[in-house]
Amino acid sequence: MLVRSRMTADVITASPSTTIAEALTLTRGHRIRHLPVLENDVLVGLVTDRDLRLAMPPIWAEEQTELQHMLHAKTVGDVMARSIITTNADAPIEDVARQMYQHRIGCLPVLEHGKLVGILTETDVLRAFVELFGTGAPSSRLEVRIPNRPGELARVVRVIGIDHKINITGMVMPPITGTKDSLAIMHVQTLDPTPLIENLTKLGYQVGWPALDLTAVTPAAPLERRRYWAEAL
Repeated sequence: MLVRSRMTADVITASPSTTIAEALTLTRGHRIRHLPVLENDVLVGLVTDRDLRLAMPPIWAEEQTELQHMLHAKTVGDVMARSIITTNADAPIEDVARQMYQHRIGCLPVLEHGKLVGILTETDVLRAFVELFGTGAPSSRLEVRIPNRPGELARVVRVIGIDHKINITGMVMPPITGTKDSLAIMHVQTLDPTPLIENLTKLGYQVGWPALDLTAVTPAAPLERRRYWAEAL
């Protein structure tokens, strides 16, 4: 899944000369939290609703005329961020999510050949991951510990899809901290995965429904794994 499939292409923008009052009207009228700032069609900054609120005079200001004057005198160019992290339309969603997390930012302007072509927000990224997990259809969430050996994931997928004829509607595989193994977090298109879990457990896999307690489960022989699953039930 790439940025271009989830970004907003019709971007609401401001200019450095846009007043705080005008910018507030834009953000509130369009229900948005981020305004890219363009000058001669070049991205020169970014202003957020938080920046705009902080730029407003305090509500206890004695002179209302002074408050109104400041709202119309101060501009976006006075408060915008000028050092901006951007992305491109062909970047994978997971890479962009990592960028946003690492830099603690709520959006990324999308550029192509130096021109603004879209904006991707944290809401867009969250929606993309919901779709990747396939949680829109009735399903069950499973976690399967996958040993670091060639063919193990294919073996698990074959059991699910071929042996039990169940669709996998979404899956991610983060590493398990402190081990070389991975955790296959998947949604399978059945509301009763018990027969599938029993089969995987007999094959020696550690399985959790909806989650695997990694603090209680350690590498074990197949017989011990079957005992763990029986106790969990």
